[in-house]
Amino acid sequence: WYQRRVRASLKTVSLVLLIISWIFATLKHKWTKPTLHGSGKFKQFLVNRSKLIKQKYCPPLLCLNPELQFFIRTKYEKRPPVKIGKKTLSLSDGGLVAFDQFTIDEGPCDYDDHVIIIVPGFRETSYSTKIMALAFSLLKNGFPNVHILNYRGYCSVPFNSKKMSFPFGEYNHLNEGVESIESQFPDKKIMLVGGCYGAWCIMDYLSSEQSNRPSIVGGVLHSCNWELSPEDSNVSGLNYHLYHKKLVVDGVQRLEKYLKEEKEMVGEWFAEKGVDMNVVRSSRTMWDLEENFIAPLTGLSGATKYYERVSPVNKCHKVKKPVVIINSRDDFFAPFSRYRLPEFTKNPNLVLWSTAAGGHVCFVDQLFPVTSYLDKAVPECATLLREFAAGGDD
Repeated sequence: WYQRRVRASLKTVSLVLLIISWIFATLKHKWTKPTLHGSGKFKQFLVNRSKLIKQKYCPPLLCLNPELQFFIRTKYEKRPPVKIGKKTLSLSDGGLVAFDQFTIDEGPCDYDDHVIIIVPGFRETSYSTKIMALAFSLLKNGFPNVHILNYRGYCSVPFNSKKMSFPFGEYNHLNEGVESIESQFPDKKIMLVGGCYGAWCIMDYLSSEQSNRPSIVGGVLHSCNWELSPEDSNVSGLNYHLYHKKLVVDGVQRLEKYLKEEKEMVGEWFAEKGVDMNVVRSSRTMWDLEENFIAPLTGLSGATKYYERVSPVNKCHKVKKPVVIINSRDDFFAPFSRYRLPEFTKNPNLVLWSTAAGGHVCFVDQLFPVTSYLDKAVPECATLLREFAAGGDD
């Protein structure tokens, strides 16, 4: 009896020590300082001036798993006290998009000489908590002019034309948004901020000739899938159920909504492009949705061609404005392994800010209340980008 008790106690102690060792090993790997990849003056400026780059990012213990981190932020983050001024932008092809402005009561105006345009992700709009939190953090840190350029068909704004916005392979709505800000604020500079699909849109725009205008300062991006691959849809477990499945379901529901609200025009448009909604409704992964819906609407032969079209890796060498990209090395939607780090040394305008943890578009910083590391990193990067563009310490 005594020996059995001793053996059981030793097993329990061994198990506890094993768990403690695993926790410490994980924390040592996850709780680290960010790493900057790049070359040139912009990277060195961030190294010299950034405070966050010298501090460890330490997500809570419950957020060490990137999928759980996504669930926690999505489920429990509260909306900040930010006001939304509804506006629409009429596009040259007759289409409309929601081009809203965020404001807060008694916010600082240190950087009133800049306008920030946020380009949201696939599922996000002006009313998404993550977007509102990002806008609130920018407003609280001295940027009083924060706008969000939604995609066509979002925020209950009708299409009015047979076109879709990027991330569906077309970024002209962003160029027209920039031109609109230039006409309203001719003396102000413009900075572009976005994550995930919005980051693709901004990279696409900044690699084009249309972005070579004096008003554009550069961009602050995060959670950007650098090189898309069919492998991205081969997911299962928490990754599929907490993110990919919801992404696909949300996409299909939006299409159903468009067909219901603008049945005649949208139905005719889909028919012209050969989109079969019965096939689209059976989509299980983003590959299915992109193969059967997005690619046909953009005139591409399939999802593979669409991936080539939108992957930043294929156009990053053309970017002529400073861009900092914040990405986690455990991002399950934008794998860090796809970042070809030599690209960040070939183009001195690109800087990759990588953290060991953070998941996808989350970077939970604390739990009570739920806040994000991005709400500190993006305003700091925007401030430093502004200073760098103005001459910095040169």
